[in-house]
Amino acid sequence: MSKVYTGIQIGNYSVKLTQVTDDKIDRISVTPLPENLVKDGRILSIDAISELIKGIVKDNQIKCKNAAVVLSSDVSFARRTTMPYMPIEQLKINLPYEFHDYIQNEKESYNYDYAVIGKFENEKGEVESLDLLIAAARNDILDEYTGMLKKAGLKFKLAIPEPLTYRNLLRTYQKNNENHPDEYCIVDLGHAATRMHMFNGTIYDTTRVIEYGGAALDALIADYMDVDIHLASNYKISNMYDVQSLDVCHDLYNRIAVELLRALNFYHYNNPESTLNDIYFCGGLVKIKPLMEIIQSTLDANIHNVAELIPGYDAEKYDSEKSEAEIATAAIAITLQ
Repeated sequence: MSKVYTGIQIGNYSVKLTQVTDDKIDRISVTPLPENLVKDGRILSIDAISELIKGIVKDNQIKCKNAAVVLSSDVSFARRTTMPYMPIEQLKINLPYEFHDYIQNEKESYNYDYAVIGKFENEKGEVESLDLLIAAARNDILDEYTGMLKKAGLKFKLAIPEPLTYRNLLRTYQKNNENHPDEYCIVDLGHAATRMHMFNGTIYDTTRVIEYGGAALDALIADYMDVDIHLASNYKISNMYDVQSLDVCHDLYNRIAVELLRALNFYHYNNPESTLNDIYFCGGLVKIKPLMEIIQSTLDANIHNVAELIPGYDAEKYDSEKSEAEIATAAIAITLQ
């Protein structure tokens, strides 16, 4: 029997809590955060967040105390790489140097982990190199989560960088569906940016970042309405249908769609044997119909809602307007670890 976790994802603007038991979603909670509690993935008030999570757990009657935490790209790194074959102890010593593009002078401040994806052998059958998934997360962030969750009455058991959580969804989906794509792209239409996570089967390959997201939409609306950006953000959420069809918004939707197309073409150029043609969308902006219509007309690909990958999905019963599955996707996925 697989372990049961309460999935937790803390963003800059909301907290997502989920619980999945036997491939069935028991609970999904998406709670907006007050301002100035989280910035760039860093929790600014441990006590306030722990009290908030404690309340969410109580209100949603979440019984599982073992917490699995989704780490944002602001405080963790994940990549796929190839390294020469070496003993495990030597591999651990060399892992930090694989993150030299991201981590400069604080290598000892991070916790590192890896998973072997494959091995490359020479003509003699000797292993020469390893295909690896590697991850790094700041130790102080992990310590913060440990203390914060303890105050909230939970136990910190597991932490995974966001891109690597989606492989759990893909594994479960492929286990339950004989007819499935060979490759996947999961697009998170998030607040700070749009991220495209590429997978070869269930194996993570790479992430492309597009610097347009909900924050850019808020800025456009604020400028159009001549109001403070925080007021625009609240207005956008509570009156979405009043603003989402503005011409100024459509200009942004087109930019997002074009950048998605460019990133997809670039991926195919670098991977000429790729058959990637199935793109699954999640994130807060996925509910904006004009945006999704423009993306559909721009990309020559099979466009899906990420809910199709989530256990228990029923196309006839699924109501995307009411569902929070697209927003809490990573928090759902990590419970399937």
